[in-house]
Amino acid sequence: MEIEDTFLPRNTHDLTGHEDSEQLFLDAFNAEKIHHAWMITGPKGIGKATLAYKMARFLLNNPPQDDNGPGLFGDVLEKVALTSISTDLESPANSLITAGSNADLLVIERTEDPKTGKMRNNILVDDVRKINNFFHTTSADGGWRVAIVDTADEMNRNAANAILKILEEPPKNSVLIILAHAPGKLLPTIKSRCRMLPLKPLKSVTVDEILQSRFPDKEKNVIDGYVALSNGSPGYAISLIEHKGLKLYGEMLGLLSTMPNINVPLMHDFAGAITTKKSGDMFLLFSEMLSQFISRMVRHVSYKGSGHTHNIKEALTEEFKLMEELGAIIPLDQWAELWEKISVKMKAADLLNMDRKQTVIDTLNMINSALKAK
Repeated sequence: MEIEDTFLPRNTHDLTGHEDSEQLFLDAFNAEKIHHAWMITGPKGIGKATLAYKMARFLLNNPPQDDNGPGLFGDVLEKVALTSISTDLESPANSLITAGSNADLLVIERTEDPKTGKMRNNILVDDVRKINNFFHTTSADGGWRVAIVDTADEMNRNAANAILKILEEPPKNSVLIILAHAPGKLLPTIKSRCRMLPLKPLKSVTVDEILQSRFPDKEKNVIDGYVALSNGSPGYAISLIEHKGLKLYGEMLGLLSTMPNINVPLMHDFAGAITTKKSGDMFLLFSEMLSQFISRMVRHVSYKGSGHTHNIKEALTEEFKLMEELGAIIPLDQWAELWEKISVKMKAADLLNMDRKQTVIDTLNMINSALKAK
């Protein structure tokens, strides 16, 4: 799902909840120990790209200074330590970054396949090789050259090997910022050559503040619902709001509430509505939300009656009641198996361009059959 242009990381200047990571980067800069490669890790939508752009803005507004030179009376001027990586949004460098035309910043992302007109599933080796050429071209004003890879999870094997070669021989005054949702899947040799900046999910109160500031017209109970589904990721919550995710989630819960005797006509209407050409990414959103419901249900039901508490909040009224009812029909380990099968089925449908409506129907019938068989 694509977030509106106004919320794209290159246009987003506010970053909340990751002050420790910002300070770590700032301390390295003030100590003149800027590492040539940084890896920002964490869940999707948590602010990795926003932080990467903030770091890039900071570097491109503060060119490297090898020597301040003597002062008026021959004394050496001390460098003044900076106190923030925030920069003037109206500066020439920042204006060019916002416009996507700063010659000293290169962003590597998945590209469109000219044969199909669709976005490729991977970042290719030719995409990564652009970084090497970029780094070996001197900045116009002798400043930094910054490249962002968004994200490393999408690099194919050849692209990963190409990025490793770049990390082995970093040119002077060049900084590579790599984003990764799941760093555990990356080559250890890539991670070992990067300074790690792990970002954690934000607290619910922080996500709530971000959503209320961006969507002041939304009712409090609606914001609460999106916060509950956000998993500490404001970017994901914003995307859900833009795609009316809470409405889809409610419709999905309505269908699940009819199981194990699922309302077949309603199921077909639902599957048809979210898989039309006009529905955009609703199929993928349904896939994410169904997976999230099962995950939330397993956690909620496993804690209930154990004497322990969890930090899951209800996204919609009586969501917990439905979870408890479904969780009592079949064991939680069977729900975990269903979650895995559903995840595989949905990914295959997306990658292989299978019939999406039938995939939704088959998936819901899979759950219904498991519940009925008990």
